Amino acid sequence: MACARALRCAMPDAETDQKKGFPRHKLIGLVLGPLAALAVFASPPPAGLSQNGWWIAGIGLWMALWWMTEALPLAVTALLPLIAFPFLGLRGIEATTPSYAHPLIFLFLGGFLLARALHAWELDRRIALTVLRFVGTNPRGVIFGLMAVTAFLSMWVSNTATTMVMLPIGLSIVSTFGQDGGGDDDVAPALLLGIAYAATIGGMGTIIGTPPNALFAAFMAKSHGVEVSFFRWMLIGVPLVIVLLPIAWLVLTRITFRIPGRAGAETGTAITQTLRSLPPVSRAERMLVVLMSLVAAAWIFRPLLADLLPWLKLSDAGIAVTGAVLLFVLPVDLKRGRFLLSWREAMGIRWDVLILFGGGLALAAAIGESDLARWIGAQLVGLKTLPVIALLLAVGVLIVFVGELASNTAMAAVFLPVAGATAIGMGEPAFVLTLPVALFATLGFMLPVATPPNAIVFGSGAMEMRHMLRAGVILDVIGIGVVALAIVTLGRWVLAPG
Repeated sequence: MACARALRCAMPDAETDQKKGFPRHKLIGLVLGPLAALAVFASPPPAGLSQNGWWIAGIGLWMALWWMTEALPLAVTALLPLIAFPFLGLRGIEATTPSYAHPLIFLFLGGFLLARALHAWELDRRIALTVLRFVGTNPRGVIFGLMAVTAFLSMWVSNTATTMVMLPIGLSIVSTFGQDGGGDDDVAPALLLGIAYAATIGGMGTIIGTPPNALFAAFMAKSHGVEVSFFRWMLIGVPLVIVLLPIAWLVLTRITFRIPGRAGAETGTAITQTLRSLPPVSRAERMLVVLMSLVAAAWIFRPLLADLLPWLKLSDAGIAVTGAVLLFVLPVDLKRGRFLLSWREAMGIRWDVLILFGGGLALAAAIGESDLARWIGAQLVGLKTLPVIALLLAVGVLIVFVGELASNTAMAAVFLPVAGATAIGMGEPAFVLTLPVALFATLGFMLPVATPPNAIVFGSGAMEMRHMLRAGVILDVIGIGVVALAIVTLGRWVLAPG
């Protein structure tokens, strides 16, 4: 299948690597990473920043260079905090390792296993072909259709859960286009990145769409007495989604990748024939539909369940792991010892992505617990003489590109108080800087560690780091400009007190 073929292409074997040799850009990155860190270690920290914070910045620079050049496997780079932080006396191993067992990691693990079961029984293929029957076979149209559905779901369900649901469908659609031959190399990354980016963009639409939104609403109510209702947020969040989603689609299908305007006759014929040849829905597929529906319902209604059953400490990660364990418990055929998922099948998931995201969380925790994040935020005070639009753009560049290496929730939590105080000092309402901080913190299209949707689609193996970098840089820049313009044109009208 094309999914497996894409996975092999993304992870060439050792023999292929030996024939190609070690690419020059990787060699440069391999040497440049530690040299850049050593240069930081050897220089005095800037005024107001401790040596620990300065050295953490050096480790972050080292990891960023290795991640961006893929000098080493991404998961190997993600292990650097386990070595560097204790060695330099920045954080002990006991304080660093919990990031690699963060609840998000287990949310990913459960989601990966659920997606693997869908693929093992080819239920994802059945769903994808059914979707294609309604949206057609035009690759650009299919990508936009999937992005629109993903963005809408992400407004109400966590972008992580939404991406987990949509990824298997996207992979199967890629496999159908792959039968035509041409364009498969571009269609796969464009379609999967479309799912990830749409999940991130959709999360901006409602207060519950992503954690920074909720943090902003709570901060404004507690610190500044401004109540941001669900409806008031949507007055600025939904227009952002409506503007950014088509832009992301255009960047992926017209600028970054070469996506054909229509599929060849072979694709349409193959889809029709495959639909007709599908066997009747099996017992395993029906069981998976029920299980996935229960897991999705638990994710969606978790706040309601928490109110009704306060003694039940529900979490998204716990729900995902429960669903994953049930895959190994629920029998399909006891006589043959067949369950919904076997461990041999489970071994096919991208375990390295779990380590990758753990490394990103470890770096984010070190940045947040040191004075580095506060020092970076304090630099905003020096920008208060700039015009508001220029200040917003400067804040956007800072938040978005630092946020590529740290969790969006951590970025919002650290920078919201600083942004509120800076805005008040400028004589502006607090939301002039706190709202863009929340929105900018959500953006992150360039690296797998930037957002959970990025990490999830990267874990499919159907793309390389260069694909995400190529599209992500453009969307990061465009996203900064669009959010800044939205704050200037809509923010004061929508969120100003009174």
